[in-house]
Amino acid sequence: MSPVDSTAALQDWQRKRFFVALPNALDNLPAEIRIESRDLCHYLGTVVRVRKGERVVIADDQRERAYLAEILELGKSDVVFCVECEQAPPTHRLPDVTLAVALIKEQRWDSVLQKATELGVRTIQPLMAEHSVVRLTAADMPRKLERWQSVLRSAAEQSEGLFIPEILPPLTVENYCAQSQPEALRILLLERKANRKPLKAVLSTLKPGQPLVMAVGPEGGWTDAEIAAFEQVGFVSASLGDRILRSETAAMAALSAVVYEVCDADEAGEG
Repeated sequence: MSPVDSTAALQDWQRKRFFVALPNALDNLPAEIRIESRDLCHYLGTVVRVRKGERVVIADDQRERAYLAEILELGKSDVVFCVECEQAPPTHRLPDVTLAVALIKEQRWDSVLQKATELGVRTIQPLMAEHSVVRLTAADMPRKLERWQSVLRSAAEQSEGLFIPEILPPLTVENYCAQSQPEALRILLLERKANRKPLKAVLSTLKPGQPLVMAVGPEGGWTDAEIAAFEQVGFVSASLGDRILRSETAAMAALSAVVYEVCDADEAGEG
């Protein structure tokens, strides 16, 4: 099936967008599909407030595709869509990015989740660093993870994403380093250290299709032991400049640099 953005007005893709797990691949459009789910119907009718007859954009994050659809029926337990056409795929594809970030206070943590989602992060790994102010217990985890997933979902819908980032249970730095991806380009952001390299120079070594891990510390920075643990498993120390940045600022600056470098390389290749 070929995407049909050329025949769909731009405003069609600026409608309300939400994620729906479609029951099967949609290869022959238009197509009518019925989904039985009380949770989905409650979300549509109460949270995003759509109505029968409204045209919307539905994104299937399992297949990472988006479709223009009309709501034919919306009940308490089932919804029927007429799926009209598929959205064209993104022009630029980022590498699979994992943001391994130390926990910070809730309001600023929410901002990290939102902005990381907007910038295309695939996975978020919360870290319990020595200097982290926030301390979570096992009893806190189910409620926290549910809330974080809700923040990620909303941010993905708002930014017209095709997937919702995965957020993992928090780990200590030691435990995380023991299982981090050896095939990835792993970058440790540091505010002070003699042998750190400019982030741009480190990103220039990223190979096509290679995953990327970005580790961002807490406000008090990484301890010497944590830095040693990261470097022992292959993390490269990188700098964002001479200024001391807050954790959420460092994370967004680093991820923005990744987006810029990838898009710039894509455009250079097209030329």
